[in-house]
Amino acid sequence: MPHEKAKEVPCRPRQMWQLPPFLLPQDIMRSSEDVEEQQQMKTVYFIRHGVARHNVPDPNTGQMPNLHDERYTDPSLIQEGEMQACELGAKLRQMGLVSDVMPGRSAAMDTGCNTKQPIDLVVCSPLTRCIQTASHIFPNFSSICCHGGVREAFGMHYPDRRSPLSHITAKFPHLTYHHPSLSSEDDIDWQPHIRETRDDVVRRIDNFLAWLTQQPQQSIGIVSHGVWIECALLKYCPQVLEFGKKRVYNCEVYKAHLAYDGNKLVLNNVEQIA
Repeated sequence: MPHEKAKEVPCRPRQMWQLPPFLLPQDIMRSSEDVEEQQQMKTVYFIRHGVARHNVPDPNTGQMPNLHDERYTDPSLIQEGEMQACELGAKLRQMGLVSDVMPGRSAAMDTGCNTKQPIDLVVCSPLTRCIQTASHIFPNFSSICCHGGVREAFGMHYPDRRSPLSHITAKFPHLTYHHPSLSSEDDIDWQPHIRETRDDVVRRIDNFLAWLTQQPQQSIGIVSHGVWIECALLKYCPQVLEFGKKRVYNCEVYKAHLAYDGNKLVLNNVEQIA
């Protein structure tokens, strides 16, 4: 099936403001009632990145890229992927999820009406295609949290190898970096002959979601990858992907409610919204 080129949609200009900081558990000084209330439920939006260079056939040969080719290390979005992300940002803005109001202050507070709470925390993978996607969808966030826990399954495939941390920080200075999950300059987790198993990815997902429940923000966008999102949905709500028969495609969005049921993390009310 030929790859359709997305229509050109201009990106909104970046307007900078400061995102409320993400916090580590030891940094949060709250009463037990506050913790319990904030852990009751969060609304999360799983967003796959736009089309990147390794997602499309070679224009000369018509063949899909060889993922074992070092030339495809940490590829960028192609123009179509950038347009996808801009279009998705416009759609989420129309839905009231991307706000032109300062993060942390909901549209309902400004209008006095009961509207959806805009996303007030954005977490993205440290791979270039996700950072670019997040930056296009959320142009008004001056600080996006880059977290190693939401990166793609790593190993063997060069598109899933992270660029050196100094290169990323120089290219994307507006990001906030979660250093416990990005502790080394080079990508020491990625190995050319070993790839993470599905169980490995699920363990990372569990740890990340547990970390997410400790953050003060309530409406959270997660810009990640196809395999990562599929592993999350297949563990917590497999029916939404028809128990593995359905895939997650570029710039699709799944909304869910993240909460604890006793000591167990659950995702409820999961639905595809874009």
